[in-house]
Amino acid sequence: MVFGSKAAVGLDIGSSCVKAVQLRRVGKNEIEMERFGMADIYAGTDKTAPGLNVHDLKVSAVKRALAQAHISAKQTVTAVSGESIIVRYIQLPNMPEEELRNALRWEAEEYIPFAIEDVNLDSVILGRSEDGEKVDVLLVSAKKDLVNSHLEIIRDAGLSPLIVDVDSFAFLNCFEINYTPSANDIVALVNIGAEITSINIYIGGVSRFSRDISIAGDAITKNIQAKISCDWNAAEEAKVREGAPESAEEAAAGPSEEMSLLETIRGTVEKITGEDLGDESPEAVAGRVIRSTLNSLVGEIRRSIQFFENQPNGHPVQKIIIGGGTSQMRSLDRFLSRELNLPVEIIDPLRRIKVKSRDVDGALLEKSKLMLGVGIGLALRKVVE
Repeated sequence: MVFGSKAAVGLDIGSSCVKAVQLRRVGKNEIEMERFGMADIYAGTDKTAPGLNVHDLKVSAVKRALAQAHISAKQTVTAVSGESIIVRYIQLPNMPEEELRNALRWEAEEYIPFAIEDVNLDSVILGRSEDGEKVDVLLVSAKKDLVNSHLEIIRDAGLSPLIVDVDSFAFLNCFEINYTPSANDIVALVNIGAEITSINIYIGGVSRFSRDISIAGDAITKNIQAKISCDWNAAEEAKVREGAPESAEEAAAGPSEEMSLLETIRGTVEKITGEDLGDESPEAVAGRVIRSTLNSLVGEIRRSIQFFENQPNGHPVQKIIIGGGTSQMRSLDRFLSRELNLPVEIIDPLRRIKVKSRDVDGALLEKSKLMLGVGIGLALRKVVE
C-alpha cells in the first residue's frame, strides 16, 4: 500500500527498546534499508524500579532512536500488541462490502470480550467460499486506552501517526517479503519479545490465526530475579549466560567457550572456599527457572497450533519461524524444535532487503537484526503495494 511521496518511518516501540526503520524502493523489485536506529527505553536501569515514568522514558527513547539514525521523517507507521488485542476469524453471509461493514459492528459483540464502545474495530475480507454464499473476515479490535496511550507517545515525540498496525501482522509482512512463501506453506510465526509473544499462523497467503500471550523474555528474567534474589540486570545476564536447555546430545558434545569459562570460575571458587556449589548455585537455579518458564511458553504455543489445526479449515503446521529479541537466546530454536516436534528457523528480516551501508551502523544492525521483524514489517507498509 502506498501513501504518497512523504517519507515515513517504521517505529516499533517495544517494552524494552525502540527500533526505527526507514526503507525505500530501489528500482522495480528491490527494497533498501536507508536508515536504522535503536534506543533502550530503560538504558541500563532496573525496569522494575518504582516510580518510573514509562511514558516519558518511551518518548525519550523514540527521539534518541530517530536522532541516532538521522531520520527526519515525521510520519510514522507503528503497531500495538498485547492481550487486549483481539483477533477473530469469522464467516458471514456474502453481501456487498458496505453492508458487511455495517453488519460487522453488530456481529463483533459476539466475538469481542470488551464493550464495543471501548474498542477500535477494523476488518479485512480474506476471501469467499467456493459457492459464493459465505465470506471469510478477519476482525481486529484494540482497546481504545491502549491505542490512545500509544498515540500519545508518538505525538509527544513530535511525530504524526499514519497507521497503527498490530505487531503480529507487521512481523508477517516482514516474513512474507523476505521468504515469499508458496500458497501451500503453513507456517507459525512466533515473535518473542520482552513482554509479549505474538503467534500468527500463515496459510495460503493470509493470516488464519493470531494471538498474543504475556510469556516472553521478561517473564524469564523476572522469575530468575525472584529465585536468586538479584537485581534485574543481573538476572538478565544470567538468562543470556545460561541460554535455553540443551539436549543430552548437545550437553555431551561439551560446553561452549562461554560455559567453559563459567565452569572454570565455578571450580576456582570451590577450591578457594572449599564448598561445593552444586545444584543450588545461581547458575543451576537460573537454568531450572529458564526451563520452567520456557515450558510454559511451549505449552501456549502448542495449544495455539492445536487450536488452529482442529478448526474446520485447519491444516497441520509445517514449520515455525521465530524472531524478536528473545529469539537471540542461545539454543532456543533447537529447544523449541525438540519440544514442539517441528522444524524451527530464526527469521532473517534482511534476507531480501539491501542495506545502505553508508548510512546504517553495521555493528548495531548485526547485533540487533533479530529484533527488527516488526520494525521492518511496519516500514514495508510505506513502500510495498
